[in-house]
Order: sequence, then structure tokens, then C-alpha cells
Amino acid sequence: MRSRLTVTLAAAAVVGLALPGVAGATDGPTQVRSNTACNDGKATAAENVAIRTSTSPTAALVTTALKGQTWACGQNSIILGSRYTACGTSNGNGWFYVYNDNYAGYTASACWG
Repeated sequence: MRSRLTVTLAAAAVVGLALPGVAGATDGPTQVRSNTACNDGKATAAENVAIRTSTSPTAALVTTALKGQTWACGQNSIILGSRYTACGTSNGNGWFYVYNDNYAGYTASACWG
């Protein structure tokens, strides 16, 4: 497992893919990565967090997920998008697609546990 991770990270570095939370990484094409905050298809908001129309902190607000709410999300996936500073993370670029019975949108993955 360790050698597979090493090879994967080395390959990402060679082709210049952005990695979530890595200072200096550049925005690139949308990539899907693994994230344990949504490992069972559900994520719980660690604090009040914006749900937006796209993977950008300036995208239109759909709604706000309140701290402690659980939303459905793409299991084990994170989408790389525009950079944000939120929930104790600076220069983050990992986003989740979350949804419930009333709303759907994108949210900063750093704000979910």
C-alpha cells in the first residue's frame, strides 16, 4: 500500500496535479480524490458552512449547512476546485458535492468531519 501511495503522489507531482491543502499547488482541471470525511456517503458539518453552486468561494450561495447537520455526499470523493480559506484551512482546494432532500451544491471539504 505504501509503495502505491508513493507512486501515486510521484505521478501527481510529475504531471502537475493540484493536491488539496498543499501550499503552492495550482488550480487545474477538476480531479476527484479520496477523503475520509465522506467515507460512508455522509458527512457532518464541523461548523456552519456554505453550500455553493460551484467549487468557488465566490459562487452563489445555495444555503448554509448548520454545525452538526449530516448531508449525503459523493462517497470517498473530493473535487479539486478554487482555493479557499475556511474552517482552519488556508489555501484549501478540496470540495464536496453534498445534497439533502431540499438542496444540493458544493462545499469546502475542510468544514466537514
